[in-house]
Amino acid sequence: MKRTILSLLLFIQMAILFGQNDFSFAYLPDLHLSPESAVLENFERLTVKLNELDPDFILTGGDMIYTAKSVNDKKATALFDVMDKEFELLNMPVYLTMGNHENVGITEESGIDKSNPMWGKRMYEKRYTSRYYSFTKEDWKFFILDGIKILEKEKNYTQGIDKDQIDWIKEELKKTDKETPIIISIHTPLINPHAMRDSDSKALSSNAEAVLSLFEDHDLRIVLQGHNHIYMNLYIHGIHYISGGSTMYGTSQTENGFILVNVKNGTEEIQFIPSFNTDHL
Repeated sequence: MKRTILSLLLFIQMAILFGQNDFSFAYLPDLHLSPESAVLENFERLTVKLNELDPDFILTGGDMIYTAKSVNDKKATALFDVMDKEFELLNMPVYLTMGNHENVGITEESGIDKSNPMWGKRMYEKRYTSRYYSFTKEDWKFFILDGIKILEKEKNYTQGIDKDQIDWIKEELKKTDKETPIIISIHTPLINPHAMRDSDSKALSSNAEAVLSLFEDHDLRIVLQGHNHIYMNLYIHGIHYISGGSTMYGTSQTENGFILVNVKNGTEEIQFIPSFNTDHL
């Protein structure tokens, strides 16, 4: 009897010990929140669902708002204010990834240029966080990258990782144990989901290989992407390359959804969850 009780206590202690590193998060790409639109009502319905699922935190995939890139700083401020108000409905912390729509006034129609103190990435960084950063959850490390390069002369943007980020990634990895599981979040895809259905599309972004090669000696588990509004889950050499569809807007109704990641005993479980039933869309 004593031996049975001791075995049971040991089992419970081991279960508690292994369960301490378990966590979950929802990945929300391409929300496109904007005032006076149906998107806000849809998002508010979605927050109810997310709060019921109760993940430990939310990680956005960029393009939370629509759109700061073609307006001035005052209008961009109003868009970010809407986003802040909507995120207050969530019961868990929210970590942000920057998208192209969070870059303020970078197109011709905005009427502002680099001389404006809130132009480009400045408003986002002043209000929220650095355009690229890292954080840890339990024993996992997240690298949040900025995949947008502003083309100032062309009044446009392109995708890619700049040299400052490359240097930063190298330094961060020096401080990261090689056994630490790593997750990358970036708005513009390193692996293009369009290439899975269109032979004219390039599979890799301009410097995707250079970025991914930095993680070769580390335990990279998941690369989370947005931008294309296409759901994709490729599993190559032990790494999930996931494009998250579009949480609110999408190329089709079936790809309106988000990613739920559950980490249990050091192993990731990934699920695509439709934002709503199709009869509600």
